[in-house]
Amino acid sequence: MSGSMEPGLLLIPGPVPLPPQVREELAKQAMPHYGDAWVKAHAETRDMLRYAWAAPDAHVIPIAGPGHAALEAIAYTFLRPGDRVVVVSNGFFGDRTLEVLLTHRVKGDLVSSAWGAAPDLAALRTALKTPAKAVVVVHNETSTGVTNSLDPIVEVAHAADAFVIVDAVSSLGGIPLPFGKLGVDAGFTASQKCIAAPAGIAPVAVSRSLWESTDPKSVEGWYLNLYTWDRYEREWGDWHPTPTTISSNVFYAFHRALKLLREEGLEARFARHAKVAARLRAGLAELGFGPVGPPAILSNTVACFTPPPGVDPARLVKRLKDEHNIYISGGLGPLRGKTIRIGTMGTQADPETIDWLLKAVRASV
Repeated sequence: MSGSMEPGLLLIPGPVPLPPQVREELAKQAMPHYGDAWVKAHAETRDMLRYAWAAPDAHVIPIAGPGHAALEAIAYTFLRPGDRVVVVSNGFFGDRTLEVLLTHRVKGDLVSSAWGAAPDLAALRTALKTPAKAVVVVHNETSTGVTNSLDPIVEVAHAADAFVIVDAVSSLGGIPLPFGKLGVDAGFTASQKCIAAPAGIAPVAVSRSLWESTDPKSVEGWYLNLYTWDRYEREWGDWHPTPTTISSNVFYAFHRALKLLREEGLEARFARHAKVAARLRAGLAELGFGPVGPPAILSNTVACFTPPPGVDPARLVKRLKDEHNIYISGGLGPLRGKTIRIGTMGTQADPETIDWLLKAVRASV
């Protein structure tokens, strides 16, 4: 990959270095957020999002905003004050999800397992003996570098008549997530991770069954109301398919990134991420680093490792930046000061990049 050794190499868990074709779109003069070219790009973007989600029948909406805006849009649209929500958590972003949802005046319960461990399915079954409207889970927990299996969670939730919301912020486009086949009801992601686009677009996918089960008139709010976005797509779709102005540069860059994803193909992209993640894990293990999670559930998009004895994580992060101009991240929550985190998403999932990083780590420990 041509950008693998450029100054300021970003190997944090997102944003990621942008492909040259995507940077080209950002460098162009601003264009109108309406008109024939925009309508064409918007329609193509929605089609490519259905491909990325493996959800040909889903409602897909590329909201302008960060990933948390997408989570809130799902909450505003499909949850109501007083609804009970069960959040499956084994890391920082699972806990954060409950924090966000509680501001929507829902009744929230956390089904927790140790950071780095797999979700506690027995505890989830117990929690769902009390009726719940929804179960929410982070597919890929970037604080611990583990990927949570969605199949059993969806099965347990649906058996209890709860719909499933999936945070796919650091997984969509890098780790298999067959939305339709799994029976996920709503999901969201962010443009700056595995898709390798600039931050600023938060794609949402909603199953037809969930979409049709909700009365649009019951939804409060306007901008983060998914039915607002749907209405403008239907009523103004021939010239202005979004309810507000979106940065044309960011949107066209996102569109270009999705084209690159489609050209590579999902299966090839998943295989690339898996191969590079394995290369990084092996290299770190040789240097005495240990993963936070067990081998069976380690993520292919984010590595979270504990350094060997005598190596201070914060000092290592600083040395990599100061001496090699490589950016990685430290730990979050109880893992702060104990771990390092490295992204292998999108453009980061490149063997040459990982070899360059491992060489720098070897010189810094």
